Amino acid sequence: MEKKLLRKQRRHPTGSHLRWHHVVALVALMGAAMLAGAASFHLQHEADRFPPDWHVGEVEISGKSLPEARSELQRYARAWADTIVAIEVRAPDGSVRWRGQATRQQLGAALDVEATLQQAWQQARRHSPLVQAVLRWMNRTDRVEIAPVVQVDRARVEEWLREAGKQLERAPCDARVRYLSAGRWEAIPEQRGFRLPLHAVEMLVETLQQSRTTCSLQGEEVAPRITQQHLQQIDSEWTSATTRYSERERNRAHNIRKAARAINGVVLLPGDVFSYNEVVGPRTLKEGFRRAPIIVRGELVPGDGGGVCQVSTTLYIAALQAGLQIVQRSKHAFPIGYAPPGLDATVVYGAIDLRFRNNTPSPIALVTEAKGGRMTVRVLGSSAHRRTARIERIVHAVIPAPVKTFPTSQLPEGKRKVVNKGQRGWRVSVYRVITEPGKPPLREKVGTDYYRPQARVVLVGQGASEQETPSVRLLPAASSDEGQPL
Repeated sequence: MEKKLLRKQRRHPTGSHLRWHHVVALVALMGAAMLAGAASFHLQHEADRFPPDWHVGEVEISGKSLPEARSELQRYARAWADTIVAIEVRAPDGSVRWRGQATRQQLGAALDVEATLQQAWQQARRHSPLVQAVLRWMNRTDRVEIAPVVQVDRARVEEWLREAGKQLERAPCDARVRYLSAGRWEAIPEQRGFRLPLHAVEMLVETLQQSRTTCSLQGEEVAPRITQQHLQQIDSEWTSATTRYSERERNRAHNIRKAARAINGVVLLPGDVFSYNEVVGPRTLKEGFRRAPIIVRGELVPGDGGGVCQVSTTLYIAALQAGLQIVQRSKHAFPIGYAPPGLDATVVYGAIDLRFRNNTPSPIALVTEAKGGRMTVRVLGSSAHRRTARIERIVHAVIPAPVKTFPTSQLPEGKRKVVNKGQRGWRVSVYRVITEPGKPPLREKVGTDYYRPQARVVLVGQGASEQETPSVRLLPAASSDEGQPL
């Protein structure tokens, strides 16, 4: 009986024993709560900062808040913008043709701090702080590199490359002809050009966006359009035309020689159109031309490039004689002294041009020379396709110059003084008869021109009269030059 009572007592612990177990459980629960609170506080603290081992470029932002990371990146952005980028251009054979350098800021590149921060923060918040902590505990995280967001001004890049191109780019030179003497000439070989690659801007922009400090560009050679091989067909002098000028008029003679040098040796392939304004270019003081008389609204006035119309006129006559197709030609307002009416050609850069086409099946060359008061143009071509043209002028009318008299007290009564000899007017048509191998002669009308007369101005003396002499503009006989014809 006593044994049974003892067994029953062992199955039911005393009240003090129960209280001890409760205390232990309570302490354990409190500890867990404190740990959970600490962990929650730690995770909450980490939620406002970047995870460990995070970098933007060369800047470590691990554990930094957004304001702290922004401050670091702003300092980095300033240093980044001042970093020098080295650019080199290589020739097709691999040799370095040119080297240059500029800071990223000079090239129009800037590091976008706010966009970079936003991108980095979005990537950092892909996982919750708890997941990130678990990943770190499991050693499943690596170093994170965030590429900076770079903004590039393409216009600045293009401008920089354009300036660099001025130092290294070279336009190709076509083969030309050098005239030696009657029946003798030689070929001047072509020269290949060089330029930056067409995708140079994209390559430099990519270098800046990827924060690289070197950029290598592969330059390109540019082939000329006309080569020495084209000149092998030129074996005959088709025609020549000559006009005379005065070497005493130094500025005008200088302009004639300069324009002639620009044209000398030009080769036209079949179908090519020669443009005087394109070949000679602007006739300005900046381009090396001088001031000399030009015709403007029918009057001679000082102007840049005076004299170049004598070159265009001589060239026009040679083109007519060679049977070439005239595309564009304009006459002067008055007859000029160095060519018959109907055979002149005026030019004004940007407004009036002389243009003709090589309408033959083989190349031709234009050889020009201004020397000793003689302006000469020769047309060379293939003897197998040689063309010649006989020019015919038909004068329909010669209009006498009207006479205008003005009284003046500066001359004795009845005394007459001619201050402008004037010019007769003309109405003339031009034809040409073209002859070429294997074809009958072809007569064609070139055009009809009208030149209005220029008044003869005479002063008539009035002796001691108080009559005022009217203002009279002295107009020498029109003899040259570039200007707007009426």
